[in-house]
Amino acid sequence: MSTTEKSGADLEKALARKERDWQSMIRITHDFFHAWRKSVKDKHGEAAAKEMELAFWENVGVGTGEMYLKRGGKPEDLEQIAFTMQRASDVMGETAHMNKDGQDVLVVHTACPWMDSFRAAGLPNQCGEGCDRWFQVAAQTISPKVRVVTESQLPNGDSKCTRRFQLC
Repeated sequence: MSTTEKSGADLEKALARKERDWQSMIRITHDFFHAWRKSVKDKHGEAAAKEMELAFWENVGVGTGEMYLKRGGKPEDLEQIAFTMQRASDVMGETAHMNKDGQDVLVVHTACPWMDSFRAAGLPNQCGEGCDRWFQVAAQTISPKVRVVTESQLPNGDSKCTRRFQLC
């Protein structure tokens, strides 16, 4: 075997390493977020920290929506929009899937590392409002005709977070 060829076992090891690295990066980004939020809280108080947290998720939502459109996403294709949001959730380490419900599309999260990171930061069950802001702003950036309604949330004690995508 040449030095450029790798066995299946070597490729599996390399892939497992990349997966571990990615999971570590997810935790690191959560730590950065919470350190930033704590810095705002320590300097300006809890109300300012919450306000800036929501502004953060609003900016992330605009970026998500703009990227969707830049990559050729269709502004009124609910399934494509919901799939993109579900895929972004998967990449962030969340466990999510899509369901069709008549003309609507649901994005359902059954597990999310943000729950643990908010709890570890001393902010248990406070992640839902930021997620709602991200979903809603991303959808509105894609098209003002897309509406996202939150039907359930893990931080509220529900068994899942459910967001309904609709065309108005």
